[in-house]
Amino acid sequence: MIDVYEQQGIVFPIRVLSDAEVAEFRGELEKVAREGARRLDQLHLTFPWAYRLVSHEKVLDAVESLIGPEILVDGNLVFYKPPHDAGYASWHQDSVYSGWHLTPSVSAWIALTVSEPANGCMRVVPGTHRQGVLEHDNVQDPNLLNKRGERLRMDIDESQAVDVVLKPGEMSLHHTNLVHGSNPNTSDGPRIGFIVRFVTNLSTNRNRPVMRVRGNADCSHLRLIEPPDRCSA
Repeated sequence: MIDVYEQQGIVFPIRVLSDAEVAEFRGELEKVAREGARRLDQLHLTFPWAYRLVSHEKVLDAVESLIGPEILVDGNLVFYKPPHDAGYASWHQDSVYSGWHLTPSVSAWIALTVSEPANGCMRVVPGTHRQGVLEHDNVQDPNLLNKRGERLRMDIDESQAVDVVLKPGEMSLHHTNLVHGSNPNTSDGPRIGFIVRFVTNLSTNRNRPVMRVRGNADCSHLRLIEPPDRCSA
Protein backbone atom coordinates (compact mmCIF):
# COMPACT_ATOMS: atom_id res chain seq x y z
CA MET A 1 0.00 0.00 0.00
CA ILE A 2 2.77 2.45 0.90
CA ASP A 3 4.56 2.08 -2.44
CA VAL A 4 1.37 2.72 -4.41
CA TYR A 5 0.48 5.69 -2.20
CA GLU A 6 3.91 7.27 -2.57
CA GLN A 7 3.86 6.84 -6.34
CA GLN A 8 0.23 7.66 -7.13
CA GLY A 9 -0.80 9.83 -4.18
CA ILE A 10 -3.83 7.62 -3.59
CA VAL A 11 -4.66 4.04 -2.70
CA PHE A 12 -8.07 2.37 -3.18
CA PRO A 13 -10.30 0.47 -2.73
CA ILE A 14 -9.85 -0.46 0.94
CA ARG A 15 -12.73 -2.34 2.54
CA VAL A 16 -13.42 -0.94 6.02
CA LEU A 17 -17.16 -1.33 6.77
CA SER A 18 -19.53 -4.27 6.73
CA ASP A 19 -22.88 -4.01 4.96
CA ALA A 20 -24.57 -3.69 8.35
CA GLU A 21 -22.25 -0.84 9.36
CA VAL A 22 -22.88 0.96 6.07
CA ALA A 23 -26.63 0.73 6.67
CA GLU A 24 -26.22 2.00 10.24
CA PHE A 25 -24.03 4.97 9.41
CA ARG A 26 -26.06 5.95 6.35
CA GLY A 27 -29.25 5.74 8.39
CA GLU A 28 -27.82 8.03 11.07
CA LEU A 29 -26.60 10.45 8.45
CA GLU A 30 -30.00 10.58 6.74
CA LYS A 31 -31.51 11.71 10.07
CA VAL A 32 -29.37 14.85 10.17
CA ALA A 33 -29.06 15.63 6.46
CA ARG A 34 -31.14 18.66 5.52
CA GLU A 35 -33.41 18.54 2.51
CA GLY A 36 -31.23 19.19 -0.50
CA ALA A 37 -28.05 19.13 1.61
CA ARG A 38 -24.80 18.95 -0.30
CA ARG A 39 -22.21 19.19 2.45
CA LEU A 40 -22.18 18.67 6.21
CA ASP A 41 -19.16 19.69 8.25
CA GLN A 42 -17.59 18.41 11.48
CA LEU A 43 -20.27 15.87 12.42
CA HIS A 44 -17.75 13.99 14.58
CA LEU A 45 -17.74 16.90 17.03
CA THR A 46 -21.44 16.46 17.82
CA PHE A 47 -22.68 12.97 16.97
CA PRO A 48 -21.37 9.82 18.69
CA TRP A 49 -22.09 7.74 15.56
CA ALA A 50 -19.86 10.04 13.49
CA TYR A 51 -17.10 9.73 16.10
CA ARG A 52 -17.42 5.94 15.90
CA LEU A 53 -16.89 6.18 12.15
CA VAL A 54 -13.83 8.48 12.29
CA SER A 55 -12.30 6.18 14.93
CA HIS A 56 -13.26 2.88 13.27
CA GLU A 57 -10.50 0.32 13.82
CA LYS A 58 -10.19 -0.72 10.18
CA VAL A 59 -10.04 2.89 9.03
CA LEU A 60 -7.32 3.68 11.56
CA ASP A 61 -5.34 0.54 10.73
CA ALA A 62 -5.06 1.68 7.10
CA VAL A 63 -4.26 5.25 8.10
CA GLU A 64 -1.58 4.07 10.53
CA SER A 65 0.19 2.23 7.73
CA LEU A 66 0.75 5.61 6.05
CA ILE A 67 1.27 8.17 8.84
CA GLY A 68 2.08 6.10 11.93
CA PRO A 69 0.32 5.22 15.21
CA GLU A 70 -0.28 8.73 16.58
CA ILE A 71 -3.52 9.70 14.84
CA LEU A 72 -5.69 12.80 15.26
CA VAL A 73 -8.80 13.88 13.37
CA ASP A 74 -8.37 17.41 12.01
CA GLY A 75 -11.71 17.59 10.23
CA ASN A 76 -14.71 15.73 8.89
CA LEU A 77 -16.86 16.51 5.88
CA VAL A 78 -19.79 14.76 4.24
CA PHE A 79 -20.52 15.34 0.56
CA TYR A 80 -24.14 14.39 -0.13
CA LYS A 81 -25.00 14.63 -3.82
CA PRO A 82 -28.75 14.16 -4.34
CA PRO A 83 -29.96 12.43 -7.51
CA HIS A 84 -29.61 14.52 -10.67
CA ASP A 85 -27.82 17.27 -8.77
CA ALA A 86 -25.54 19.79 -10.47
CA GLY A 87 -23.11 20.02 -7.57
CA TYR A 88 -19.49 19.35 -8.46
CA ALA A 89 -15.98 19.83 -7.07
CA SER A 90 -13.53 21.68 -9.28
CA TRP A 91 -9.95 20.47 -9.67
CA HIS A 92 -8.13 21.44 -6.48
CA GLN A 93 -5.72 20.39 -3.74
CA ASP A 94 -6.82 20.13 -0.09
CA SER A 95 -3.49 21.57 1.05
CA VAL A 96 -4.03 24.96 -0.58
CA TYR A 97 -6.19 26.17 2.32
CA SER A 98 -5.32 23.76 5.14
CA GLY A 99 -1.55 23.53 5.46
CA TRP A 100 -1.93 19.75 5.87
CA HIS A 101 1.01 19.23 3.50
CA LEU A 102 3.30 20.73 6.17
CA THR A 103 2.78 17.77 8.53
CA PRO A 104 2.12 14.04 8.20
CA SER A 105 -1.49 13.81 7.03
CA VAL A 106 -3.89 11.87 4.83
CA SER A 107 -7.50 12.21 3.69
CA ALA A 108 -9.91 9.27 3.88
CA TRP A 109 -12.95 9.13 1.57
CA ILE A 110 -15.42 6.53 2.89
CA ALA A 111 -18.27 5.52 0.58
CA LEU A 112 -21.71 5.12 2.19
CA THR A 113 -23.24 4.56 -1.26
CA VAL A 114 -21.72 3.32 -4.46
CA SER A 115 -19.41 5.99 -5.89
CA GLU A 116 -19.00 5.78 -9.67
CA PRO A 117 -18.83 8.06 -12.73
CA ALA A 118 -22.61 8.19 -13.15
CA ASN A 119 -23.16 9.71 -9.70
CA GLY A 120 -20.11 11.96 -9.65
CA CYS A 121 -17.39 9.94 -7.95
CA MET A 122 -14.13 11.57 -6.98
CA ARG A 123 -11.61 11.85 -9.81
CA VAL A 124 -7.87 12.23 -9.30
CA VAL A 125 -4.77 12.92 -11.35
CA PRO A 126 -2.26 10.36 -10.04
CA GLY A 127 1.21 11.63 -9.21
CA THR A 128 0.27 15.31 -8.93
CA HIS A 129 0.95 15.23 -5.19
CA ARG A 130 4.64 15.40 -6.07
CA GLN A 131 4.26 18.83 -7.71
CA GLY A 132 3.86 20.71 -4.43
CA VAL A 133 1.18 23.29 -3.73
CA LEU A 134 -0.13 24.76 -6.98
CA GLU A 135 -1.82 28.11 -7.66
CA HIS A 136 -5.58 28.33 -7.27
CA ASP A 137 -8.25 30.94 -7.93
CA ASN A 138 -11.40 31.46 -5.86
CA VAL A 139 -14.52 31.50 -8.03
CA GLN A 140 -18.22 32.07 -7.41
CA ASP A 141 -20.46 29.23 -8.56
CA PRO A 142 -23.56 28.07 -6.65
CA ASN A 143 -22.97 24.50 -7.82
CA LEU A 144 -19.34 24.41 -6.69
CA LEU A 145 -18.94 22.26 -3.58
CA ASN A 146 -15.49 23.60 -2.70
CA LYS A 147 -16.13 25.69 0.41
CA ARG A 148 -13.92 28.61 -0.57
CA GLY A 149 -14.57 28.34 -4.30
CA GLU A 150 -10.99 27.18 -4.90
CA ARG A 151 -10.20 26.05 -8.42
CA LEU A 152 -6.82 25.03 -9.78
CA ARG A 153 -5.43 27.74 -12.06
CA MET A 154 -3.54 25.42 -14.40
CA ASP A 155 -5.30 23.32 -17.04
CA ILE A 156 -5.67 19.61 -16.36
CA ASP A 157 -5.24 16.93 -19.00
CA GLU A 158 -8.39 15.00 -18.15
CA SER A 159 -7.20 12.02 -20.16
CA GLN A 160 -4.81 11.43 -17.23
CA ALA A 161 -7.63 11.48 -14.64
CA VAL A 162 -8.73 8.32 -12.83
CA ASP A 163 -12.22 7.65 -11.46
CA VAL A 164 -12.10 6.55 -7.83
CA VAL A 165 -14.82 3.91 -8.01
CA LEU A 166 -15.89 2.58 -4.61
CA LYS A 167 -18.54 0.20 -3.34
CA PRO A 168 -20.43 1.04 -0.13
CA GLY A 169 -18.09 0.34 2.78
CA GLU A 170 -14.90 0.91 0.79
CA MET A 171 -12.60 3.90 1.14
CA SER A 172 -9.71 5.63 -0.55
CA LEU A 173 -6.77 7.37 1.12
CA HIS A 174 -5.25 10.32 -0.71
CA HIS A 175 -2.43 12.80 -0.21
CA THR A 176 -3.49 16.36 0.55
CA ASN A 177 -1.48 17.67 -2.43
CA LEU A 178 -3.20 15.32 -4.88
CA VAL A 179 -5.21 17.15 -7.55
CA HIS A 180 -8.80 15.90 -7.44
CA GLY A 181 -12.39 16.89 -8.15
CA SER A 182 -15.75 15.40 -9.13
CA ASN A 183 -18.55 15.80 -11.65
CA PRO A 184 -22.31 16.28 -11.03
CA ASN A 185 -24.55 13.37 -10.09
CA THR A 186 -26.50 12.29 -13.19
CA SER A 187 -27.90 9.11 -11.61
CA ASP A 188 -31.23 8.31 -9.95
CA GLY A 189 -29.68 7.78 -6.52
CA PRO A 190 -27.60 9.85 -4.07
CA ARG A 191 -23.84 9.74 -3.78
CA ILE A 192 -22.67 9.97 -0.18
CA GLY A 193 -19.02 10.27 0.82
CA PHE A 194 -17.82 10.59 4.43
CA ILE A 195 -14.44 12.34 4.44
CA VAL A 196 -11.97 12.42 7.33
CA ARG A 197 -8.74 14.44 7.51
CA PHE A 198 -6.13 12.73 9.65
CA VAL A 199 -2.95 14.30 11.08
CA THR A 200 -0.47 13.37 13.81
CA ASN A 201 0.81 14.99 17.00
CA LEU A 202 3.53 16.62 14.85
CA SER A 203 0.95 19.16 13.68
CA THR A 204 1.53 22.68 15.02
CA ASN A 205 -1.77 24.28 14.00
CA ARG A 206 -3.58 25.53 17.11
CA ASN A 207 -6.28 27.24 15.06
CA ARG A 208 -8.19 24.02 14.50
CA PRO A 209 -9.58 21.65 17.15
CA VAL A 210 -8.23 18.11 16.83
CA MET A 211 -9.48 14.86 18.31
CA ARG A 212 -7.23 11.97 19.30
CA VAL A 213 -8.37 8.63 17.88
CA ARG A 214 -5.21 6.52 18.34
CA GLY A 215 -1.98 6.86 20.33
CA ASN A 216 -0.98 8.70 23.49
CA ALA A 217 1.71 11.18 22.46
CA ASP A 218 1.92 14.65 23.96
CA CYS A 219 -0.64 16.96 22.34
CA SER A 220 -0.44 19.82 24.85
CA HIS A 221 0.61 22.17 22.03
CA LEU A 222 -2.66 21.53 20.19
CA ARG A 223 -6.36 22.26 20.80
CA LEU A 224 -7.27 18.72 21.80
CA ILE A 225 -10.99 18.10 22.32
CA GLU A 226 -12.98 15.17 23.69
CA PRO A 227 -15.28 12.94 21.61
CA PRO A 228 -19.01 13.78 21.86
CA ASP A 229 -19.97 10.62 23.75
CA ARG A 230 -17.46 11.45 26.49
CA CYS A 231 -18.59 15.05 26.68
CA SER A 232 -22.20 13.97 27.20
CA ALA A 233 -21.42 11.22 29.69
